[in-house]
Amino acid sequence: MGKDPGTVQRRSIGIVFSDGGLLALSAARPPAASGHGDEVVAAILCGPDGAPVEVSETLLSTEYGPDGVQRRATLELWIDGQEGQPLRGAGTLISSSPVRRSGLNAEVAFFRWSVDGRDGLGHYEVIWGDDD
Repeated sequence: MGKDPGTVQRRSIGIVFSDGGLLALSAARPPAASGHGDEVVAAILCGPDGAPVEVSETLLSTEYGPDGVQRRATLELWIDGQEGQPLRGAGTLISSSPVRRSGLNAEVAFFRWSVDGRDGLGHYEVIWGDDD
């Protein structure tokens, strides 16, 4: 059986879209946090021209398999200055690999993504603390 997703310390996503745009996301749980809702989440979205777009709020939801590996993820990106609906996206697992080192337990997964109609490929890394 894999890791309990409730013990996740950090999650990060990097996506390269087929149009040349990029998305980088980082979600970290502070040491004194009591749950998932206490994560500090930051994201930056770049268009095909490389110009960054301010993301004021980011929601990341993850579905884990019985082995603890991230299988599917959904995103909501609220863009500064835009009224209405957020940009929505989803990703699905292509493959993954565990990384176990002293002080580091991680699952690095490669995902196929679609965000607001833009297709891309990227990684989704989940990190837990050392169990030793």
